[in-house]
Amino acid sequence: MHIPPRAQRAVLLDNGMGAPQEYWDWVCDALPEDMGYVRFNRPGYGLSTPDTQYGVEGHFELLQELRDTYLAGLPLVLAGHSLGGYLVAAYASLHPDAVHGVTQVVMIDATEVVSLRHARRTDVDRWSHQRMLMEQLFAATGLSVFRPAMNVNQQYRPDINRSYRAFLATPRTWATAHREYRDAMTYPELTSLECPLTVVTAENNIGDNTLHAGIQARLAVISEQARHHFVDGSDHESLLAVRRHAEEVAELIAGDPPSGPLGSSWRPSTTARRADESAPDRERQPA
Repeated sequence: MHIPPRAQRAVLLDNGMGAPQEYWDWVCDALPEDMGYVRFNRPGYGLSTPDTQYGVEGHFELLQELRDTYLAGLPLVLAGHSLGGYLVAAYASLHPDAVHGVTQVVMIDATEVVSLRHARRTDVDRWSHQRMLMEQLFAATGLSVFRPAMNVNQQYRPDINRSYRAFLATPRTWATAHREYRDAMTYPELTSLECPLTVVTAENNIGDNTLHAGIQARLAVISEQARHHFVDGSDHESLLAVRRHAEEVAELIAGDPPSGPLGSSWRPSTTARRADESAPDRERQPA
């Protein structure tokens, strides 16, 4: 948590499934000085206390408690990556009066729960289930330190990388992730959002990029004030793990929210690569 003495606004950052609060490090570093932030681990992750209350309602109460405790009175952006993107949007959409004081919601390569439900009992679902069980076993036996399942690019600062590896080497990280994965298949579909919405999508993903882009585009139509932005050269993890991508995400969080609907002539936006970034530099930065 970081709330500057003269903070004029703040952002509440919600993690993806199986990810620690540290993975927002580059984003937080790039936020303007007048913007505070709160990042946290959901119950069961890291050093947080496990929670026996499953489902979205318990998470809504947690987000409300964080707002009331640390961010009362400040204009607020709600931002989340992967499952966290769904959770912040669902909170703003479904929790009573939650949207009051929210200047925009930013869904970063967010989970779309209808598509997740449709994947139930498919090969993709079976592989996801098997993978999380394997990672839990690797963590319990100590093998995960030799082959980290996430943060494979190791693009963070050394202290953040060490903390991230320790997080992934904890068996309950994967037990909690597996529980969240199954839980998410029961979450309600998002149909409307009464505040500005920015949908941020990774350009490159495992599988069908066209299908992924279409699923992401469906998220943007739930608000009458929306934009859909692709981060050039990014994938699901590198949106936050690679510094230049995270800085682009931070600009979208801190910038002016969208003021109108996508419209019939909508095209996803991108930010051109910086002119001073050489081709060799780009080749060294993994997607």
